[in-house]
Amino acid sequence: MGPNRAIDRAELEALYRSYGALVKRRARSILGDDLEAQDAMQDVFLRVIGAMGEFRRQSQPSTWLYRITTNLCLNRIRDSRRRREHLARIGEAEAHAPRPTNIAAETRATLFRILGSLDPELAEIGIYYYVDELDQAEIAEILSVSRRTIGYRLDRFRAEALKIVESADPVAAAGAAGVPKAGGKTG
Repeated sequence: MGPNRAIDRAELEALYRSYGALVKRRARSILGDDLEAQDAMQDVFLRVIGAMGEFRRQSQPSTWLYRITTNLCLNRIRDSRRRREHLARIGEAEAHAPRPTNIAAETRATLFRILGSLDPELAEIGIYYYVDELDQAEIAEILSVSRRTIGYRLDRFRAEALKIVESADPVAAAGAAGVPKAGGKTG
């Protein structure tokens, strides 16, 4: 495939058959909802149509699709947060916002608040490390940066996430102080 060549239908179908389930699982792991994951999967493959020229042959299609999926889902979380903030400003959010009914729902809400507030680059690295449990070398390979850079960015992710949690709930932040730093030490 040439650098500016559009993807044809057969190539798209082959990518979808080979990687559709991977894309949907990835989206579900970030978004936490099957319907949202299905929508995200469709959006990923729509982006593939227009972005095939960006695919670097030195990486696997799965790595490329994984990254597109992660970024698309982070954008959805960020957009959702902005919509909620807008509704709150006009006074409708309180009437329509679902209330968390358990700790898992509250944890997911906190995670979404953190991811939606951070620089996309830090959010992506945080997901790879804390959600996907990839090690720093694996993340460095995916993002084409050094392992040391990933370590620094993970420390920044943790510090900024802690500030966000502290601003929302100082009691929860005290418990978050035990979250491992990039080097494996607790803070």
